[in-house]
Amino acid sequence: MAGERLEAQLDEKQLLKRAEELREKIIEVKTQRRQLIDEVKKLREQRRKLIEDKRVLLDELKKLRAKRKELIEELEKLKQERSSVAEELKQKREQLKIAKQIAEKEGNVARISLRKLQKRLEELEWKQMTSVLSPEEERRLIERIERLEEMIEKVRKAREQVLSVMELEAEVKALRLRLRELNQRINEIRSQIGRIKEQIASLSPKYDEMNNKVDKLSEEITERSQLIDDLSKQLDELYNEYRETMIKLKELKIAKQQGIQLELIEKKRKEIKEKMERGEPLTLEELKILYGEF
Repeated sequence: MAGERLEAQLDEKQLLKRAEELREKIIEVKTQRRQLIDEVKKLREQRRKLIEDKRVLLDELKKLRAKRKELIEELEKLKQERSSVAEELKQKREQLKIAKQIAEKEGNVARISLRKLQKRLEELEWKQMTSVLSPEEERRLIERIERLEEMIEKVRKAREQVLSVMELEAEVKALRLRLRELNQRINEIRSQIGRIKEQIASLSPKYDEMNNKVDKLSEEITERSQLIDDLSKQLDELYNEYRETMIKLKELKIAKQQGIQLELIEKKRKEIKEKMERGEPLTLEELKILYGEF
């Protein structure tokens, strides 16, 4: 019995030592897990902020690309219009060249006073209507009237040609101005497209860098989350072992108490056997102790 008690005492000390070790290990693992949980929270906050910054940057890139597309479309339209204006200007210059050549030939005619010619024509026509003329005089008067009418027509045409030159010059000037405006606008748009291209080229690497950072943060979060899961499993195992150790300690204490009781019963049973051997009568309680029913 003494050996069993010594063994029980040793087991109890070992279990108490193991329980203490388990408590310390549980505290250590819980501290590690808490640190990892805090780290994961910080990493998730960093990733959330980075994702928001990335979204803002992506919106900016989308706006820049949309603006560049809009400018490219406008540029194409302006280039088409410039081509059309340049062709029209070429045609008007040719027309102006021809008109000037004609106008130079009829320049003197155009300078003749049309008012004086018309006044002279009216005088001759009045004379024809009011004067009594011989056939010869009538014929000569009619010829003079016809020559005046032809001259008036030539002067009118010559003046129309001069006006045509002036109109063509105005049209050429307007087309040149429009062509200059188109070239200026085309150059401005090209500059804008160039600046936007530089902005996109500058922002795109930043967006890619943010993507890489988000991926790395996600990897770190996954790794730490896995460690947290592993520590949680380790904690479950430690808690289970700790509970089992405490149960064993409790059982050992109960067994220890029961061992003391059994020792007393064994002593009493020995006394009852000696009494029975002497032939002395046994009580009901003594019989129960003797046959293990107590």
